[in-house]
Amino acid sequence: MVSSDSYEELAKKLKLIDQQNKQLDDATKILIERDFELRKAYDELEKEKEQVAAERNKFLVALQSISDAVIAVDLDWNIIIFNKAAENLTGYAVEDVLGKPIFSVIKVFENGAQVPYTTYSPKIISGFEGVVFSKPILRICGLNNKESFVQLIAAQITEGSSVKLGSILTLHDITEEQELERMKLDFVSMAAHELRTPLTSIKGYIYIFIRDYLKFMDEKQATILQRMDISAQKLASLVENLLNIARIERGTFTVNLQPADWTALIKGAVSEVMAQVKDKGLELTLDLPPVGLPEVRVDRLRINEVLSNLLTNAINYSVSGGKIKVAVKLQGDEVITQVSDTGQGIPQEALPHLFTKFFRVSGPLEQGSKGTGLGLYIAKSITLMHHGRIWVDSQLNKGSTFSFALPVYREEEK
Repeated sequence: MVSSDSYEELAKKLKLIDQQNKQLDDATKILIERDFELRKAYDELEKEKEQVAAERNKFLVALQSISDAVIAVDLDWNIIIFNKAAENLTGYAVEDVLGKPIFSVIKVFENGAQVPYTTYSPKIISGFEGVVFSKPILRICGLNNKESFVQLIAAQITEGSSVKLGSILTLHDITEEQELERMKLDFVSMAAHELRTPLTSIKGYIYIFIRDYLKFMDEKQATILQRMDISAQKLASLVENLLNIARIERGTFTVNLQPADWTALIKGAVSEVMAQVKDKGLELTLDLPPVGLPEVRVDRLRINEVLSNLLTNAINYSVSGGKIKVAVKLQGDEVITQVSDTGQGIPQEALPHLFTKFFRVSGPLEQGSKGTGLGLYIAKSITLMHHGRIWVDSQLNKGSTFSFALPVYREEEK
């Protein structure tokens, strides 16, 4: 016979087995649920993976169809993206450049000096997104020193560090535009040189004629001769402006900066135009600071062209009875000169283009203007060569104020 104790022990074991079976069933259910969840998550991941692959393919197709060259580099400046336009621009095939440092593939130059790769593709800036470098005209050399001119923009994204993306470079090919510009400059320079010689003779003959025969002429004849002289002077000024434009664009237009008394230069420039001011019935005032101004470093001849241009414009665009004011002030480390008039003013939409070459304002100002749109471009170029800046404020029918600033000459610069 089996003892009662054995029955109790067996019952306990059976109960334990039942509990374990129940736990096993519960665990099995949990595993089945987890398996279902994992399979669902896996399916979702696969779908997302397919979507990412589709988006990547769309991105690559779009990238290849872009007309601008696009080059992306990692945090060590190794190339990771190189589209078809980049191949055409540089002469390299994509398989030859991927993984290589960008500085071994292209060299970038500005005004003859090489631009370091750390300048046009700087180190990643944590948390920054946007443009980190931009230049309108640069020269690049690719395979076998293939030269091109480009507009280069470099940008970074906020997640750059986490995805190991340094910079994305966009290079817009402007080689054809630059070639056309060079051809225009060559033509302008050649035409100006060809005009210079006969014009010099014409001016000389007019000068001799006025000197020797003006006293024998009646009023009508004298007026005609003087108009001839003025026209010859204007044509000579135009020829000189055209030559200056060519020199500026080629980088051969230079300045010889020397310390100068700015007050004396301003007074001299104003006195040179006083005859024109009186002839037109205008009023010109000169506002100088009560204390002396510090010296500035200027090329006296070149900076006088800037003053003459601004003063002449103020006279030309003012009507009889108008007022012109020349004001000079010291502001920080700069001497600021302002030429204001009460003339017709300039439309707001024209202001951003005033200092570009050959630009002329349309409308009433154009009808009254006999300029070529070169003076302000030359004035800006000369001012920049003096390490200064130039700008304009204007209101239509109220007048304009042209200002330019020159840095103060410091004793330690001597």
